[in-house]
Amino acid sequence: MNLPGSAAPCSLSVERGAAENGNLKELQIRKETEGSLTVLVNRDGILPLEELEKGSFALVITGDAEVFAGRVTDYLEMPVIRIDMFSGMSVAKGLERLEEYDRVIAGFAAGAIPANEEQLNLAHDLIRKLEEKKSVAVVFGSPALTDWKGLERLDGLVAAPDGSSLAQDLSAQLVFGATGTSATLPEAAGDHFPAGWGMETSGGLRLKYTIPEEAGLDSRVLYRRTDSIVYAGLDSEAFPGCRVLVAVGGKVILDNAYGYHTYDRRVKVEKGDIYDLASVTKITGPLPVYMKLVDEKAIDLGLPLSHYWDDWQNRLFRRSNKEDLTLIDLLTHQSGITPYLNYWERTVRRGNYIRRWYRHEELDGFSTQIGSHLYLRDNFNQRVYRDIRRSDLLPHGEYRYSCLPFIVSPRVIENIKGRDYSEALYNDFYKPLGASTLRYNPRSHFAHHRIVPTEVDNNFRRTLVSGFVHDEAAAVLGGVSGNAGLFSTAGDLAKLLQMYLNGGEYGGRRYLSQEVITEFARVQFPENNNRRGIGFDKPVIDNHERSAERAYPCKGASPDSFGHSGFTGTFVWMDPDYDLLYIFLSNRVHPTRDNNLISTLNIRTEILQAVYDTIGKQK
Repeated sequence: MNLPGSAAPCSLSVERGAAENGNLKELQIRKETEGSLTVLVNRDGILPLEELEKGSFALVITGDAEVFAGRVTDYLEMPVIRIDMFSGMSVAKGLERLEEYDRVIAGFAAGAIPANEEQLNLAHDLIRKLEEKKSVAVVFGSPALTDWKGLERLDGLVAAPDGSSLAQDLSAQLVFGATGTSATLPEAAGDHFPAGWGMETSGGLRLKYTIPEEAGLDSRVLYRRTDSIVYAGLDSEAFPGCRVLVAVGGKVILDNAYGYHTYDRRVKVEKGDIYDLASVTKITGPLPVYMKLVDEKAIDLGLPLSHYWDDWQNRLFRRSNKEDLTLIDLLTHQSGITPYLNYWERTVRRGNYIRRWYRHEELDGFSTQIGSHLYLRDNFNQRVYRDIRRSDLLPHGEYRYSCLPFIVSPRVIENIKGRDYSEALYNDFYKPLGASTLRYNPRSHFAHHRIVPTEVDNNFRRTLVSGFVHDEAAAVLGGVSGNAGLFSTAGDLAKLLQMYLNGGEYGGRRYLSQEVITEFARVQFPENNNRRGIGFDKPVIDNHERSAERAYPCKGASPDSFGHSGFTGTFVWMDPDYDLLYIFLSNRVHPTRDNNLISTLNIRTEILQAVYDTIGKQK
């Protein structure tokens, strides 16, 4: 579905190469439409919607409200129940499906019901069903507002001036608090809403989808630069497809899908596609939990890892050379721990899977699925932890990027919290954020066609890796690790990262303190020439003194900025000095990891610099 700001915009959106005054005219139209949205009912302050983790949501639409549906599901994925009011069977099936849900959003298009008694009775049945739930309805156009009797009894009701794509888009954003309103009705609407009626709601609670001009940027410049870099990457086969999202000031101003899942060009990249985040997992998985633990004073990063993991503390395997390594040294990559261990290699011999470790079907003791027909012995994770514990140490205090501290992080977190790591992440962060696709092992939760495949793995799994984590270390841990394993859409990933940029708040809720985010995003050991924050990557310490070719991530990045890259071709960056969020997702490892053109051509960071350049032109 094409929405404003997409690669193929719908009506009222800014087209690429628009006339010089077209973008400002579009901005004016957007403001006028936004200012005309009127909240008529808001019982118990249900609007904007909060506590997205509570209850089960469904979306009902009648008539042509597809743009509304698309934008609603950007904020929270939910089943879409399409009801044809001209069909009694459609209404009956819709009412039956609604039994499963207790929170409902409804979009009613003008002309969706005819004025005959039978169809009006069906409409009344639908309204009565919505009354049983916590329901919010949006009506598009004054005819819909008067035709649908009983809407005033719902918990929330919004009136849009018409059913245009833009009105549908902005109405969905109003429901979720990305925009607010203080509009009132210019004239009476039925018996319940006199002229001048309207209620004020707040905006700015969640990411707003708009055009660059609303953030003070020139869409022609931004789109031209980003498109040229991406298409050059596609032409050189640096990756088969990608997703690019840019937000400035909490406003998503670029949200595009490019290319295909694979080079056979059969499946186009869509905005709802789910990517393997690779090492971006480090700052989206264990890191928010670590920050929360610091906020709660449940953890001291200056204490050794052994303090939080009995296997080290009690020397259950043998005396460890790591019992004094502190968590802060581990998370800033200067503990001296080795960078990586290829655990899977010990499970094969002369190209064959060792039967001690594998089965081709799930059996008792072999439930760790690492491929479509490959199951690993469940206790292999103990070998992983033992090997990390026994590994050699490099010199302490030297910056050396390592995955191992993050591989053990879920176990450390579980020891501290007394809860399952994945459950804590999902329930404390992802679910209330509305980021439902931020998940480990996505095949268990989402349609396979949405998950973008990664490498044709000829060494370990001997098949195309699709829906399973690409990283082998995370794979042998059942797909759940702190170094890799998370998958997400760009839109859901943006919610968590925007929460960081907002100083720990999003959607009207505080998740983390500003202080803990600032501390984790600060360079901790510049005296060791270590640019890292706690978990976060940072610009090189002398970035502004370097040439554009030697800068990292790019010349425009401020010293306060932070982010991370991922092996599969992912990259995220946040810059509080510009209130900037940048996300690039790709599967550059398809069909082989040996293709590293994405880095040699600096595609991800060139796009980031193009964003900084566009911002700079407005200053």
